[in-house]
Amino acid sequence: MNNITQLNIFISRHVTVVSIVLFIIFFYLIKVLKPAFLFKPDGSMREFGIGYKNKTILPMWLVAILLSMLCYLGVLYYVTYF
Repeated sequence: MNNITQLNIFISRHVTVVSIVLFIIFFYLIKVLKPAFLFKPDGSMREFGIGYKNKTILPMWLVAILLSMLCYLGVLYYVTYF
């Protein structure tokens, strides 16, 4: 067996673990990069809301939920089609 086949077997057997690891990596990158739509210029997180300069429509908790769903669905897609 080659390495790619072994990797595919591992991922298909451990979908949840791979999804959690991907989520942690991407969430860490978001926290390190501090994009302007989630963080204020001083580095603190923006509050949820609209109409004000220091608020955002995508708070960190919503980004975390969406990111976790995307990671899980991405791993399922990979297992199904590759």
